[in-house]
Amino acid sequence: MRASPAIACFTLLLASAVAGEPLRRAGPVLTLDNGCITLEVAPDAGRVTRFARHGEPDRIAFDDRAVPSGTDWKPWGGDRIWPMFLQLSPQIYGAHNFDPAFDDQPWAVMEHNPAATLASPARLTLRSRDSRHLALRIIRTITLEAGRAEVLHTVRFECLADSPYPVHVWAVTAVRAGDYVLMEHDRRVRPAAEGESFKWWPALSPVRPAAFPLPGAAAPRALHVPWPAAASAAAPLKVGTWGRWIALVSGGSAFVQTVRYDPAALYLDESNLQTWLEPGRAIYEIETLGPTWFLRAGESREWTVRWRLVDFPPSLHTPAERAGWLAETLTP
Repeated sequence: MRASPAIACFTLLLASAVAGEPLRRAGPVLTLDNGCITLEVAPDAGRVTRFARHGEPDRIAFDDRAVPSGTDWKPWGGDRIWPMFLQLSPQIYGAHNFDPAFDDQPWAVMEHNPAATLASPARLTLRSRDSRHLALRIIRTITLEAGRAEVLHTVRFECLADSPYPVHVWAVTAVRAGDYVLMEHDRRVRPAAEGESFKWWPALSPVRPAAFPLPGAAAPRALHVPWPAAASAAAPLKVGTWGRWIALVSGGSAFVQTVRYDPAALYLDESNLQTWLEPGRAIYEIETLGPTWFLRAGESREWTVRWRLVDFPPSLHTPAERAGWLAETLTP
């Protein structure tokens, strides 16, 4: 972790930035700042568009380009929440598509405290439109405690009517190019004796992805996904596994996301940690998935995803060394 005292962060706290310059198509931007981190959100798009420590490059990739016709998916990047299982989209929506209530409509701002103090965190709460297809509403709260290089995302699903469709919190974060991805790797769920010890999608990546379980004394261990070369851009690389954390490593630091994980729960995508790396279109993502929920009218569930920006000790250089340090350091 970066060893900066909280008081030092407060001397950098920007008392400005309630709203940033509007993006081209995603609309106005709201800012949160805790003295160490700046985070920006476009409520009209329901997406986080910036996440950076002061004086450092942005970790989020966002580009609100023109939307292709015939789809409700906005290929803009950022960080967003999707509740549906994609393979069920043709049955739910009549096509391979995304729910327009979450990906095509503005989210309402319920609360916005832009700057953290010792007395109160910076916080933004957004409410989605109601999904006619899933009978679902999403409440998303983003919290930055003062002086800490981390963010807590709390996602609440509210079921408005009985629905036959399962839901899960699928948090997808578009990131800038890095060096490699590390994921906690619980091989008890998919033992190597049963084939690959991680999940991959042959329809997307006809060639087996380069992903390597790292050595370790105890389970769960870690999975190392090297960054694909530009020459391998013909097909995306998508890899999934099971565990509590996923990290994009860039230089001597990492953008880490942690979640709770239950090996006995149902995960419809056969994994709860995933990465998508596609140099051809410069689309790179780290993803976490919650367990599957079957909700009835009036029921609600909450899920949390914690983001951290961490610095590796200078003595640690290899993916195995850094994965071991993350496993010892991180708690969901």
